[in-house]
Amino acid sequence: MNYIPTTDSTRPFASAAEKCRFTEIDYIEDEYFMSGTANIYEESEDQKPEVIISNAPYTTRLLIRRPKEKQNFSGNIVIEILNATAMIDIDRMWVNSWKFFTRNGDIYIGITSKGHVVDSLKKFDSVRYEAINWSNPQPERIPSPEILGGPFPFLSQYESGLFWDMLIDLAKLLRTDHALNPVSDYGKAMLYLTGWSQSGSYLARILHSFAYLQENTADGPLFDGYLLAGCGATNAPLNAYSPSTTARFFQSGIPQGSILGGKEPVIAVNTESENRLAYWFGDFDEPDFKFRTWQIPASSHDTHYNLIEYYEGQGREDLNKINITNAWEGCEGEPMDCPYEPIYNAAFFHLYNWAKYRIPAPHAPKIKTRISINPDTVEDPFGSFAENVKDHFGNTVGGIRHPAADCPTGVYTSFSKTATGSVQAMFGNVMPFSREQLKVFYGTLENYRSLVTKSTDNAISLGFILPEDRNELIERVVSIATNRGLE
Repeated sequence: MNYIPTTDSTRPFASAAEKCRFTEIDYIEDEYFMSGTANIYEESEDQKPEVIISNAPYTTRLLIRRPKEKQNFSGNIVIEILNATAMIDIDRMWVNSWKFFTRNGDIYIGITSKGHVVDSLKKFDSVRYEAINWSNPQPERIPSPEILGGPFPFLSQYESGLFWDMLIDLAKLLRTDHALNPVSDYGKAMLYLTGWSQSGSYLARILHSFAYLQENTADGPLFDGYLLAGCGATNAPLNAYSPSTTARFFQSGIPQGSILGGKEPVIAVNTESENRLAYWFGDFDEPDFKFRTWQIPASSHDTHYNLIEYYEGQGREDLNKINITNAWEGCEGEPMDCPYEPIYNAAFFHLYNWAKYRIPAPHAPKIKTRISINPDTVEDPFGSFAENVKDHFGNTVGGIRHPAADCPTGVYTSFSKTATGSVQAMFGNVMPFSREQLKVFYGTLENYRSLVTKSTDNAISLGFILPEDRNELIERVVSIATNRGLE
């Protein structure tokens, strides 16, 4: 475990210290390189890992954000599997919930999850990231057609299967007071694993293949709780040459792709971009199988806040340096502006309480869906036969009700059409109501504020919004109405 200092001339990629005002809130950010050896696995009939390559060397990176004063530590360590879909490290769960983590006193650790980001890291700072190593120990292997035709590029020089032992080694190290543990002086902690989108499938793989192996439970659970978001129950591939797996059935006949759970609490949070494909069967409260599905209407995978606003300033400079753009490409309406981050904060809060005190997270109503009898008429970027039921405005019914959904100022769609006729599948739009419509619907801004306040307080009473997020959420929703002309 090697500490990589931040100086005036070099800093970590995706640094949060400036954006999140760490000096003001008494947090610190460090980067470490973790080195070791990892086995490469393939999947057995029962989804258990079987070693095909032993002791491949690696060096990956850790982004660690923690309270400056140890007495302010909450006892929670959140480990985010950094998302690699855009060929860069994306800390989306941090982006969504950093205000909750920092006011709570949590330690956050982001771990690089795939060799696909190595090139961008070295392009960002070739000297700083020279030692990062995800080299494929057997590049002569032949990838399957499913891999070559899959949604993610195949890069023969890197082996994504190194990740499983990296993550497990990190989790076990964090349970000790060993000198190599970079946060050992903060004391004992509960460990929570989280991931967004593709990274969420890594959580499914951990639960199905690694979490309950004898060698990973000898001294207690591998992790104390799991929060996946923006995804379903698909297993991430075990190695760079194997496809994802979902076509399995439990003895009940329920498709595995519709359920997930663990001996430790598992919460899945979905937007409208994913709920139709995740198609969760429902919640579970069995002693050895705990699960909640939380579904957010008036939302999309990406939003103006988490894809654009958060990166303004230093983040934009860093992306420009490696020629990455993150823009809304829609040609109709405005980019999705639903302020749904407080729901993620509440999910983490309840995950902690479920794991620590055995207080189950609240059950949430699912978004209402229906199966189209004529799927050709369903406007869906993923070709799903399921569609979300709409109200008379065209907004989605059901799910966790929040003020932007209860008091809409436009029609929300989970994807956007572009000027070229293509679709930006994961970044939705909103078609704003006119000023005249807003006046008919709500009368005055004062009345609108009272309705937003009522909706927020109702969500708080149900456990889907935390009281600490109340005032900011109300102001954000009301400001959107103000900008759209309500007076």
